[in-house]
Amino acid sequence: MGFASPYLKKHAFFDPFILHPVAERTGIIVVIPCYNEPGLLRSVNSLAAASMPSFPVEVIVTLNVPENAPSGAFEQNRRTLEQLDEWCRENNRAGFTVRSINVPPFPVKYAGAGFARKTGMDEAVRRFSMSGNPQGIIVSFDADSLCESNYFTELERCFASGEINGCTIYFEHPDEDQNVEYYKAIVDYELYLRYYVQAMRFAGFPWAFHTVGSCFAVNARVYADQGGMNRRKAGEDFYFLHKMFPLGRFTELNTTMVMPSSRVSDRVPFGTGAAMKKLSGNQGKPLMTWPPDSFDDLSVLFSSLPGLFNASEPEIFRISALFPELLRGYLEKNRFADNIVQVNMNSASYPAFRKRFFRWFGGLMILKYLNFARRNGREDIPVTAASAGLLSRMGITAQEGARGLLGRFRRLQRETVWRC
Repeated sequence: MGFASPYLKKHAFFDPFILHPVAERTGIIVVIPCYNEPGLLRSVNSLAAASMPSFPVEVIVTLNVPENAPSGAFEQNRRTLEQLDEWCRENNRAGFTVRSINVPPFPVKYAGAGFARKTGMDEAVRRFSMSGNPQGIIVSFDADSLCESNYFTELERCFASGEINGCTIYFEHPDEDQNVEYYKAIVDYELYLRYYVQAMRFAGFPWAFHTVGSCFAVNARVYADQGGMNRRKAGEDFYFLHKMFPLGRFTELNTTMVMPSSRVSDRVPFGTGAAMKKLSGNQGKPLMTWPPDSFDDLSVLFSSLPGLFNASEPEIFRISALFPELLRGYLEKNRFADNIVQVNMNSASYPAFRKRFFRWFGGLMILKYLNFARRNGREDIPVTAASAGLLSRMGITAQEGARGLLGRFRRLQRETVWRC
């Protein structure tokens, strides 16, 4: 039995797809979900052109389709499989192997990015389990993404100590060679992503990482121990990674880069493709987002944690009475005092209290608060105004326009490695 056998027995939905043995010493397996994707080989070629690490790399392409997909999607998958098989015959080599798995059509109820990513990642952990390598690195990539040439060597370096559970990988959406409408849309959208993460960092949230499906990697044993990927139709990356962050030993890898596609897509209900579709049809209207004021509220909450540790119920009420009005309303709705009492009862030290608090008030609770504040009178503002306001709070002179702001946030986030 391999280290992942209990996980696979309980959580895997398929028997092994790949019967070829894993190449000896394989250290990285890249997983690429692929549905109705005509440009897959561009991504595969990008990976193949990267400098190789000191051990073999395998790439698993998970061809998938929902049962109710249009006939054109089935046909595109068939063509993609033929093209990929030909590519493998001509280009697979010692140290770099691409393999395809052609999954039976997914039930409509579960079909989506999550099930496809899970199927490939489960196959990856199975192969690491078979080869006896619990330190193997499972990498999540996309069928329309590209990578820098040092992608694999930097992943090897990042995980070399054996102490890293996982990492998110620095990304930039291509914003050149686009028509004016698309150019503005992708700049606004990436600025929105970076503003949100930076605002959470400014507020003091410890797990303020980007959660982009094509830009993360995890240790194989940790993947299995934490119950693997989920089957969500979209947002699978968010939920999966927020399950990983509380374990700690998670870092950003900012010394290489992934270039996710900035194209319009309707494959999932939200994410880059869906956002591009909405924004490019917005006729020049600004992208709106939560104002910095809502993150200021969260900063007040997070800075109160030392006082809440070992606090009695009356002390909890006294402290929370000083919170901003919107935050008080949200916390009362979510039984704040009762939850803090429970967190204290199960925490022998302040670090344990803080960690347990953020397990309760995690990424999803933050999103729910931001939307609660929106519904209760705090209106969204243009993402450029929000970004400039946040930079001003940080003592940084704001750049002019969305492009200048995005460049500032890119530099800020690439130069500062976030860890937990």
